[in-house]
Parts: sequence; structure tokens; C-alpha cells
Amino acid sequence: MKVFSYFNFFMMFLLPLMSLTSSDWILSWFYMEIMLMFFYSFFFKLNQNLMLNFASMKYFIIQGMTSLLLLVAGLSIFYHNMNNMMLLMFFLGLLIKLGVFPFHFWVIPILNNMNNMMLFMLLYMMKIIPLSFLNMTLVEFFNNDSDLLLMLVILVSLFTMFIGSLMGNNFSSFNLMLGGSSINHSGWFMFSICLGLLWFYFIIYGIILLFLLLSVSYYNNMTIFLSLIGLSGLPPFGLFFAKLKILTSMIMNKYFFIILMLIVLSIISLKFYLKFGFFYFLKVKINNIFNNWLCMSFLTVNSMILMLFITNFFYSLTKKASNF
Repeated sequence: MKVFSYFNFFMMFLLPLMSLTSSDWILSWFYMEIMLMFFYSFFFKLNQNLMLNFASMKYFIIQGMTSLLLLVAGLSIFYHNMNNMMLLMFFLGLLIKLGVFPFHFWVIPILNNMNNMMLFMLLYMMKIIPLSFLNMTLVEFFNNDSDLLLMLVILVSLFTMFIGSLMGNNFSSFNLMLGGSSINHSGWFMFSICLGLLWFYFIIYGIILLFLLLSVSYYNNMTIFLSLIGLSGLPPFGLFFAKLKILTSMIMNKYFFIILMLIVLSIISLKFYLKFGFFYFLKVKINNIFNNWLCMSFLTVNSMILMLFITNFFYSLTKKASNF
């Protein structure tokens, strides 16, 4: 039984990589569904009375219907005549898979009884393939209506950030707070797609989320505090530089009003990160972080991200100076 669990865990990491390297859409969709089945197996192991758990059954039904919607719309787009209705259905199906506004209702109810490994799978790994589909859809199929699509994505992203910020502030449970945080960051994912920075932001978010869940598993209060502050986007942590790169790109495109809204929404979401972060900080018994291997690993990774950002910044300045 333990070997089967390790195999499931390995496949949950392998299948997204296989999907990203696949050139066939139907094969990528197949990988996404196999990944979903492996996630179901974790769910069955966690809750033996699954039929009595309404939230779990709701998740299964929503995911099954969304997969069928994506299959029908995708077959029409890629193998038959492409039309705007099928593109809209495909786009809505991806929004449901990602759990963003207005389809965020399924995310929170299923998080209560999940362990840390399942939280990472649901809030991070399960989003890789839908995000790659969304990125492909925005780049390949909407070139003629790019302005209209850009406004649609921006509106969905802003509402997603707003809903995620409100949800995070309304919960006292750590798991539910992470659900609100995930919804909030999904809005940033959609913004980063528009600017070509999806995987840059997504990888940094995943690293910080992984450190957070590892520190919760090891009861490492100092690293929990630092990881929560890192997820909020405060400097000098890695996610701050990812958000700064997005805001810099938006400044270059003169979206000043949207930048103001992003900053306001980030401040709203900062409240629940600080609330949970200081709760764990006050429980810290040892102030010497140099004896804490997990904390030092987290700080080292963030220092590497900082150095990469500084190197990229000076490289961009040098390239612009040489053009002049």
C-alpha cells in the first residue's frame, strides 16, 4: 500500500511535465484526467466514508463535468471548425478547473480535511495543465480580438483577487486561509499570462508554498512565519520580485489605474497573512534562526531569487543602453 502511495505521488509530479512537453492536445487532456484520477486515490485514502462527504462528491461532479466540457470544446476547436462559442466554452471550462471567479465556489469546501501533501497537490500541481491550456488559448486563438480578451482576463483577474482577499480575511482555519490565498494568487497567474511571465511567477509561488507546507509538517514556527510573509509579497522575499516584474511590465504598457487596484488588493490580502504569520511568530521559542535548517534553506532560496532578479535587471539596463 505504501508503494502504491509513492507511485501516486511520483505520477502527480511526472504527468504535468509530460503534458507540458506534449505537442498533441488530446494527449495533454488525457494526462490531466489521469492526474485527476491519482488525486482521487489520495482522496479515497484520506476519507473512507467518501459517500457521506458532500463537499468531496461536489468536487468530483464538478471536475467530471468540466472535463467533459473541455473535451467537447477542445475537439471542436482543434479538429473541426473553430467558432467563438466553442472558444468561450473552452475558456469557461479552464476557469472552472482553476477555481477562479466566478467559479471559485468549489475550492473552499473541500479543504477542511486535507493534509499538507494534498493541499500542495490541489492548490499547485493540479493547476499546471489548466494554466498551460489557458496560456495556449490566449496566445494562439485570440489574436484578432486581443483587446477584448485582455479586458476580459483583467476583469476576471481583479474579481478573483478581490474574492480571494475577502475569503482569506474571513477564515480562522489555516487550510481555508490557504484556499483564499490560492484564489488570490490565481488572479496573479492570469495577469502574468497576459504579460508572458506565467511560469516565472508560478514557480516562485510554488517554492514558497512548498516551504510553508513543509514547515507546517515539521512544526517549524519561524519558517511558517517567514513563508506566510513571503506569500504576501512583501520584500525581500521572492514573490515580491515576481510581482514587481509584473507591475514593471504593466507600467511599460501604461496600465496605471490597474496597477493602483493591484496594490490596493495586495494590501487587503496582506491582513490575513500578517494575522496568521504573527500567530506563529509568537510561538517561536528559539530566536537563533541559524540552527534552523528549514529556515536557512528558505532564506537561501529567496536570496538566490533576489540575485537572479538583480542580474536580470542590470542585464536589461545594459541591453537598453547598448541599443541607444
